[in-house]
Amino acid sequence: MQLETALLIIPPKPVQVFSFPIREQHDAESFGNVPAHISLLYPFVPPEQVETAIEELNRLCAGISPFEVTLDHYGSFKGAIFLDTSDSEPIVQLHIRLSQAFPEYPVYGGEHGTELHPHLTLARFDDPEEADNIELPPAPSFNFTVDKIHLYLGSIEHDTPFIPRAVIPLGKNT
Repeated sequence: MQLETALLIIPPKPVQVFSFPIREQHDAESFGNVPAHISLLYPFVPPEQVETAIEELNRLCAGISPFEVTLDHYGSFKGAIFLDTSDSEPIVQLHIRLSQAFPEYPVYGGEHGTELHPHLTLARFDDPEEADNIELPPAPSFNFTVDKIHLYLGSIEHDTPFIPRAVIPLGKNT
């Protein structure tokens, strides 16, 4: 079995509670494998490099200040609906710092380019037209502080749930 790692922002419980029923119904692929999240780097380091990566992440993130994120409207990509940020810049800047430290691991393997559009996926569809037919609750407004990132380990292909392997605090030295 091929395990993978991911660097994620895991929003707090109110976001998880809101996204739970939507993800359960419309994002079965990742719903059971990982909590609602904002991807920073995926796929990330191979499992055998996790310990070294954690050390580097702790050093890097110690100098990055915590920041606020607001998820307050829906967005969509072809075949996906997500919660979008009101200001993606702090997440993008974090992503850039991580990408510079780990250039061999572009987000989504480079499949969608090298720039990150931070979002929290709620629903995915094989047929993109299905996205037009689901009913969503009114757009929420969630504001929370990102003061840590999470390194998860698991496998989507083998239905092995991603589990938290490390929590990396932001701003220990700021």
